[in-house]
Amino acid sequence: MVYNAVIVRPGEYMVRKGSPIRRYMISRLIESIRRKFKRIGIAYDDIKLIDTRITILNPDKPLEASIEASKIFGVSNTSPGVYIDDPDIDSIYSVVEDIIVRDKPTSIALRVRGRLGDLGREDIIHILASRIIDRLNIYFNLTRPDKEIIIESYEEKAFITDKIFPGVGGLPYGVEGCLVALVSGGVDSALASWLAMKRGVRIIPVFIDYGSYWGVKARKRIDKFIELLYRWTPWDHLRIYWLPGYEDLVLKANIPARLRCLFCKANMYRVAGYIVERERCKGIVTGEAVGQVASQTLQNLYVLSRLTNTPIFRPVAFMDKLEIVKEAEKLGFGELNVRVEPCMLRPDKPVTAASERDYMILSEALKDTEEEAYRIFNERREIIDLGG
Repeated sequence: MVYNAVIVRPGEYMVRKGSPIRRYMISRLIESIRRKFKRIGIAYDDIKLIDTRITILNPDKPLEASIEASKIFGVSNTSPGVYIDDPDIDSIYSVVEDIIVRDKPTSIALRVRGRLGDLGREDIIHILASRIIDRLNIYFNLTRPDKEIIIESYEEKAFITDKIFPGVGGLPYGVEGCLVALVSGGVDSALASWLAMKRGVRIIPVFIDYGSYWGVKARKRIDKFIELLYRWTPWDHLRIYWLPGYEDLVLKANIPARLRCLFCKANMYRVAGYIVERERCKGIVTGEAVGQVASQTLQNLYVLSRLTNTPIFRPVAFMDKLEIVKEAEKLGFGELNVRVEPCMLRPDKPVTAASERDYMILSEALKDTEEEAYRIFNERREIIDLGG
């Protein structure tokens, strides 16, 4: 049996039958498939929406195409299989027989969806099962079969498969607009970015480079971060902002040393806000988790959030570090879980519970440095467009 197609089964949004939102979601998912396949070099003849299934016709690498499509946001699952135009019961049985002869299972189950002309689901199962028992002498086990064969028949088309690859689910990439991701290169910001992407958000990563105050390992890790995040990006390009030159602004700010980490973070929010406006995004996404480091206590996050008018989304805020690492490793971000040199701007005793007075000090420092921060952004920013 030679696979000649891949079926992509969309995710949760397919319940909105006939709605403009559903049509929009499907069009964006198809666009994601086209862009990703072009980028990774998978050729095919056409992509069609048949009933509720996206059908990729004649991919040159059907098994690889099915696996790669399963990693695209908005996909429930995928299957490589045999697509039949204008099918009848004989052509469907021929494919089923090929699967059984090829794999020699000890028992099988038939899972049928749809109709075939005047034949309903039960009719199709009865006819195929009778032939299989008579000709191939195979035992049927409907609860724990050695092999399941899936037959989907709709709109005078049929698709037969014996494989299902689970998808990542979520919404098609980009349907919810964009967020600016403040990234350090670690697993926290990687997982936060991925979770936003899963819910249909296009991500624009931003790395604020503090020059000599960052170590060599930290710089290498951010390069690896971008590489790994790009693998998950279903489009054929990813825009990254690299922002150097802010170390002197942080060091010279009129604040007590104990507030330096909070001022540094507030400055990151501010600069990310410039990009939110420039790229017409909806806000900022970060990998901050409550209580993980001094600047991320709930009190400090409360104060920090009040220092910006830009919405901040924190997908991993209430996850333990071990949970974050475990989930990140599942997604291929394990290489980012490495120890790097600490930021040398960090004071010996950073504040862990900023007061209202501290909030006022930080607010004034941001106002005093606004002109300089915007000048650095305009003069020093580097924009990297991967793939485009």
